[in-house]
Amino acid sequence: MVGFLKLPPARAAVPSLFILAFMASLGPFGDTEYTPSLPSIARAMDVTYSKAQLTMTIYLVGFAFGQLLYGPVSDRFGRRPTILFAITTFFIGSMICMVSVNLYMMLFGRFVQSLGACAGGIISNAAVRDAFPPEKRTRMFLEVNTAFSLAPGIGPIAGSLIDHYWGWESNFFLLSVLAILLLICIVFLFPETNRHKNPKATHPTRLLKNYLSLFRHVDFIYYVLVVGLGTGVVYCALVEAPALVVNQIGLPSKTFVVVTLCVTGAFMLGAGICGLLSKFYSDAYLVIIGLLIMLTGSLALGYFDYKDWVTLPTMLGAISFIFSGIAFVVPVGTSLALSPFQKVAGSASSMAGCISMSMASASTWLISILPNRPSFDLFITFSVLSSLGLVLALLAPLFAPGTVSRCCDDED
Repeated sequence: MVGFLKLPPARAAVPSLFILAFMASLGPFGDTEYTPSLPSIARAMDVTYSKAQLTMTIYLVGFAFGQLLYGPVSDRFGRRPTILFAITTFFIGSMICMVSVNLYMMLFGRFVQSLGACAGGIISNAAVRDAFPPEKRTRMFLEVNTAFSLAPGIGPIAGSLIDHYWGWESNFFLLSVLAILLLICIVFLFPETNRHKNPKATHPTRLLKNYLSLFRHVDFIYYVLVVGLGTGVVYCALVEAPALVVNQIGLPSKTFVVVTLCVTGAFMLGAGICGLLSKFYSDAYLVIIGLLIMLTGSLALGYFDYKDWVTLPTMLGAISFIFSGIAFVVPVGTSLALSPFQKVAGSASSMAGCISMSMASASTWLISILPNRPSFDLFITFSVLSSLGLVLALLAPLFAPGTVSRCCDDED
């Protein structure tokens, strides 16, 4: 009797939007939440501010390369065990950071923390693809990624207030508590969404073939480098702005709330303007516009530093202007980098994330070795990164044909 019935295919269990958003946003929140504490960490561990900045550099290294593994691992073993392992790792790293007594212990804790933090966005996106039909998937991606986008902006606001009233250790205590809450939610409320586990997903030969095949697309290389340079500007601003506000301008750490609100608002304004201009200009041209905005703001920083006009309004105005340009560069550049891929969009996304975070890590290292005057350091770093990005964006249409006979194979 059963043979005559055409049964519908098994549907993946549907996770809640709250769990997906919580999962996606914890990592980005942890990226930025501790940054207002960098001056306090430097004093507590008796190191220079430049050395304290290495806690972000090492974090971005782990975040970059961890992304290459979690997608294939979750394809093979399932979303649920993978995210449980990742959040447990994040919790352990946060606890190590909280009890750190020297810089080396803090660096180790941040590296462990990053290996767990990078999984949330990957697993939440995979779960949406698993559990929702195509007609609902776009809306779910938008809602989940809204939380993902807001988290880095909320992080410094919370972190600056916590640092001001309770000290730098409390920031890592908060991350530990959030990790425990997310673990509880996953254990009791997050179902396994991967109904078709692939035992070949982590095969080294297949992984290497897929990842290497991405680099046959010259336009992928150009635009992922542009995105990496833009991401580098973001993270350099995060690690250097506390020193600018607290050490050079002489304001309390809670002032960082104002800084975060302004740059977040500038990013949102830039995104809105970019959306309007997208009706009239191509994506490649929008990236160039964004990089010109970033370079103009960077040169303004240098002018203010040269004239000794280093005040909160001047610095904040220039940095906010730069962030309005980043709103053009990173989202549109990411779209251009990933547009050639269909069958292996996940691998392309992981590699793009790895490259951009690696470049952000290198950028934070660069700013850490510059002379210890934050306004000048920001001017030099932002100008170099924006200029390199502009050169690449101008060259991309000339040398990136965007045609490859065969992209990566999505083999079983």
